[in-house]
Parts: sequence; structure tokens; C-alpha cells
Amino acid sequence: MIIFSDRTAGSPTVREGLSRQMPFLTVGLLTLLLTASFVPAQTNNLQARLENAATLIRENRIAEAEQQLNTILRTTPNEATALNLLGAIRAQQGKLNEAESLLTRAAKIDPTFVPVHMNLAFLYVLKKVPEKTISELKEVIKLEPNNIEANYKLARLLLSRGQTDESIVVIEKANLSSPASVIFLTLLGDAYFKKGNADKAAENYLLALAAHKDNPDAMMGLAKVSQSRGDTRTALAYLSQAKDVAGNAPEVLYGIGVTALGLGIFDEALSDLEQAVKLKPDEPAYLIALGAAWLKKPDLFAGEQSFRRALQLQPDNAQAQMYLGYVLYKQKKFSEAKPYLEKTIKADSKLPEPFYYLGLILQEENEDEQAVTFLEKAIALSASFANAHVALGASYLKLKDYVRAQRELELGAKLNPDDSKAHYQLAVLYARLKDPKRAQAEMEIVERLKTIDQQIREGDTFVISPNPR
Repeated sequence: MIIFSDRTAGSPTVREGLSRQMPFLTVGLLTLLLTASFVPAQTNNLQARLENAATLIRENRIAEAEQQLNTILRTTPNEATALNLLGAIRAQQGKLNEAESLLTRAAKIDPTFVPVHMNLAFLYVLKKVPEKTISELKEVIKLEPNNIEANYKLARLLLSRGQTDESIVVIEKANLSSPASVIFLTLLGDAYFKKGNADKAAENYLLALAAHKDNPDAMMGLAKVSQSRGDTRTALAYLSQAKDVAGNAPEVLYGIGVTALGLGIFDEALSDLEQAVKLKPDEPAYLIALGAAWLKKPDLFAGEQSFRRALQLQPDNAQAQMYLGYVLYKQKKFSEAKPYLEKTIKADSKLPEPFYYLGLILQEENEDEQAVTFLEKAIALSASFANAHVALGASYLKLKDYVRAQRELELGAKLNPDDSKAHYQLAVLYARLKDPKRAQAEMEIVERLKTIDQQIREGDTFVISPNPR
């Protein structure tokens, strides 16, 4: 994605618009007011060479562009535009540390150069440093308050990190100033839905539909709202409309499938995600979501194949590693599962699920003292993680620490009253504490729960969400 920026013209022109996935990098190209120390002829010559380098990058003639930029930097080592362009090239080559060095140097030379801050923001996405991405996007907005792309990316990133209120502030401020505010309406609906305000969410989704009647994202949002209100029929109708609009667009089919998965409409999710994968077989996100849908059948083997294929395409994908570790755990292949879960933790230590499943594996191996350590970490990351509380209580029970076992099991049962495991473990605990009445009461709950069709399984602790747009 290339942004042509004119220092006298304000906001950059985004050549490809706001795509459904985070753009890789932006390449800034100055057309006016280059380094003041050059005489006009020299300035014109430098400008032409920079324009030529940008053209070479756009045409994917990277070696020629590098040669041109290195030649420029030998004579003008503090030329911010050349540093920015070369930094973009290094990032595309996967040389992220070198790219960061070049781009930060350009930003120090010219702190007002918007494209370099955008490039740094996207570089930090690649380096998985979201705090720095947020900082750079805020810098862009400080310099260009009406920069649609920066506002949109910032709001979406904040929302994905659970900073919902801050995301809403960014969106509403952008809505006041931007002529293209319609692009923020669906995102604002998503933010209010995440905040638990279904009415405000629906209001914004409907405004988005009014502005653009063929908006599948707004339709999917309204499907979520309808389902949250217990209106499954309307939810399915909105999903059907979204599919009619999508046609054969794989990214929209993916979004519909993920929405259906979240609503518990598993056959619909599987159908849409299978179609998305057929249309775009080399997209890891689609394969991961498809694997998650297979787990709902449940079909562990089909799920495993999807996750393995995703890892072939993207070996360091933490979500695929986590899911594959889970599947192997469910197949009791504990020694195979462990490395994938450990890799997930190394990639993202803020996810509670890999700690939880490693704890369960250690329980299976009768290593309950070690299991306690992992399960406590899972709970530290997600205090309302009911399954982790129940598992931790079970380990304490085996270790005969009845006080802690009772605390964790009762909390787990409170968080998820329909968890038969929690009630069974409480029955065992109360029997050991010589409290037969409470033990019997818990066993009666266990028997009652056996007749309930359990929709929630352990695998549902994972969250699948569409790629950032």
C-alpha cells in the first residue's frame, strides 16, 4: 500500500482505501519542500530520484530501488524520505530491526513526517508491539486529526485490546470531523456491543445500513444484537442477507462464518468458512476459524488438519499453535501438545488458555503441584475463567488442600452453574469434609445436568475474531 504525501496538502491520499486487513506498510513520497539547503536544481534532481525510487518499489523492482536509495543516502544521509522508503523495503524483507532503525531515524530528523509514523505503526504490528503501534497512530492523528486511516486503525486496535471506552472516544471524535464518517459506524456498533449496550450498537449498525444498504458488516452486527436478545430467527435472516450481499467475496464469507460461530449456529458457520477456504485456501485466519468450526461438530481430526495447514503457511501463528495444542490434548497426545502450547505462551504471554491447557496436561500426568502454577497464571490473566477455577480446585483437592479446593470449586460453580465437573468435584470435596447433605445435593445437580444438551465445551474458551479491517 503506497501513500503519496504532499506536505502542503494535508492528509495523504490512500490509494487502496481501507482494506479488510491491516495494510502491510505505507511508503511516503514527498513532492514539495524538500531539504531547504539544496539549490533548486539539486532539489529537483533529488525529488526526481526519490520519485523514481518510489515508482520502483511500487513496481516491485526492489533491488533497483535499494540501489537508488543507498546512492541518495551516501550523499544526503539525513534525507528523511529516503530513510523512510528504505525502512519500508527492509520491513517487506522481514528485516524488522533494521527497518525500525531506519524509520525511527527518519522520524527524529523530521518528526512531522506523517508517512514515517504510519510505517512505524505498521512495523510495530509486525513486531507485535501494540503499545508502540498505538503511540505512532496517535502521533499521526496529532499531526493530521482528520486522517481517516489512522483514526480507524487506532480505534479498531484499541477495541481489540479491550480498551472499549477509549475506542469509542476516538470513533466519535472522528465522526464529528470526517466527511467519510460512515466507515466508522459499524466499528462504533461493534464497540457498543462489546460494551454491552445492544441498543446503541443496533442504532449505529442501522445508521451504517441506511448509509450503505449493502453493508454486510452492519448486517452481521445486527445478527449479533438479535441473538443477544434471544431472537435467533432475525439473527439468521441478517446472516442470510449478509451472505446474499457477499456473493463470492471470501473475506465477507469469513466474517459471516465467524459471526455464526460466535452465535452458536455451527452448521452455518462451517458451511460459510468452508466456502471461504475454497476461495482463498492459503489464508491462515480462514483455516483457523474453519478448524474451530470443526471442533463444534465435534471433529477433532478435521480441526487438526485445518490448524496444521495454517501453521504450514504461518509457522509462528500463536492462535493456530494454541488450537493445535488443544486438539492434541483432547486426543491425549500430551507430549505433542505441550510444545505448541508453550510456543503460544512465548508468542503471547497474556492469553490464559495455553496456561489452562498446560495445567490440565500436568494434571493428567499427576503433576498437580506444577499444574497449580499454570492454572493460577490462567486465572491471573482472566479472573472470570470458570473452567480454570474448577481445574485449580480439582488439583487442590488431589493435594488435600481442602480450604483452597472449596474456594476455587465454589467460585467456578458460581461463574458457570451448569458445569457438571464443578458440581461433581464439590460433591467429592463435601464427602471428604464429612458433609453428606451438601455432597448429595451436588450429586443431584450433576444428575440433572446430564440431561442438558451442553452447548459450551472447553474449546469455546478460545476466541475467534475476524481479521482487523
